[in-house]
Amino acid sequence: MNKNEFRGFKQVFLFEFMTGVTKPAFKIFLGIVCALAFFTTPAMIIIGNIRGAKDTSDNAPQKSEIETVYIYNETDLSLDYKAMNASEKYADVSFIANSDLSYEGAVESLKETKDHRDIIMKVEYDVEDGFDVTILHSDKSGINKDTLKSFEDDYLEFFREEALKNLGVSDEDYEYMSQKIDVTVMKTAKDGSFVEDSGAISENDYTVLLGGLFLVFFFINMSSSNVATSVATEKSSRVIEFLLTGTRPLSLLSGKIAARMAETLIMTFASYSCYFLSQVVSLFLAADRISAESAAADSASSNMVVVSSFWESISFSQAAIAVLYILVGLALFAIIGAVTGASVSKLDELQDAYKFYSLILVVCVYTDMALIIMMLNSSNTEGFMNFCAMFPLTGAFLTPALLITGKISILTGFIALIINVIFTIITFVLASAVYESMLLFQGKRLQAKDIIALMKKQVVA
Repeated sequence: MNKNEFRGFKQVFLFEFMTGVTKPAFKIFLGIVCALAFFTTPAMIIIGNIRGAKDTSDNAPQKSEIETVYIYNETDLSLDYKAMNASEKYADVSFIANSDLSYEGAVESLKETKDHRDIIMKVEYDVEDGFDVTILHSDKSGINKDTLKSFEDDYLEFFREEALKNLGVSDEDYEYMSQKIDVTVMKTAKDGSFVEDSGAISENDYTVLLGGLFLVFFFINMSSSNVATSVATEKSSRVIEFLLTGTRPLSLLSGKIAARMAETLIMTFASYSCYFLSQVVSLFLAADRISAESAAADSASSNMVVVSSFWESISFSQAAIAVLYILVGLALFAIIGAVTGASVSKLDELQDAYKFYSLILVVCVYTDMALIIMMLNSSNTEGFMNFCAMFPLTGAFLTPALLITGKISILTGFIALIINVIFTIITFVLASAVYESMLLFQGKRLQAKDIIALMKKQVVA
């Protein structure tokens, strides 16, 4: 490969770039990404303000929809339900602990009775499993799920306090034993020190990882498909023979890839600019709520902190490596897409040739999705996570998201980037060995074995 091999690169790059950025698909996708970057934060602030205003407008606690609670206590605990009635929410609720009906009879009655707001509770104790509280209600009762969930939370708190009172401890001991219990699990770090084991990922990290995976996948797939279609169209229309008179094959390949990478940079810069502008708007929204001097001000302020805290935790090094990794990953799949497009002689053969490329995409994306799901349910995924981050084909979609969420270190991300760059260069060299011959080939679609045979011939020559 010498400098002459890239003759005409500038012309190809400018043509592909201008053609790409003027396509409706690129404009629509850019608009969607920028809209998400701009409107997500203000929307969350506005929703927080509305909820805060609603909470402050409800000065009096909401009365529970429940009318009667039939209690069947099969434990030795003495439960005083006057404590529940002391709450304004349950002041009008009747707690019946000594019903004439048996538990089975009450259940049958509950099934048959309509237009009521009654529930049945059964409290049991098992030596192995501990206390078990069962709450029964009829789907005809008209009690909504939020009311039942609220009652469940309130009853568990009441039950814990009553259980402690049954122990006969002093007020001081009761307060001591009623304190919240926090458990922190520590694990050894590589330097021998102990660090907190965060366990499975949070729902926010799950959303970011999954969203980042599909965002990068969509753009890489769109870009590589454009490259494959462009090459196949030029070859099918025989325009390629005219282009090769003044342009070297590697110029066509590298020019198309560089154009796609430039489009990615534009999209990254535009989306970040929209996000930065949205922060300014969000500050004004939060400031308006704070100036109202209401309890909702805390809601608006906290929403702003929650939304911004994720982005504030991203360092310049993380962002730079993530963007570079996306660009290299795009180049890798664009090379594969170009070879796929060059393997056909007719445009209608491209769909069939695209099957193998699509299979690679599906396997890689589903592998990354499997990792994210595993991370949501378990913390023992470090080995599999490092493999997916280091392997270029799977890392192209997920490593940037893993990096900005802090699931892998900057050093690991940098090593993964170097591996991806080396892998992409090797792929480019191998593709360049057969690209010119494939462009000039006319006939039946080249199979994988034909491309390998052609590559061996070119390398030997």
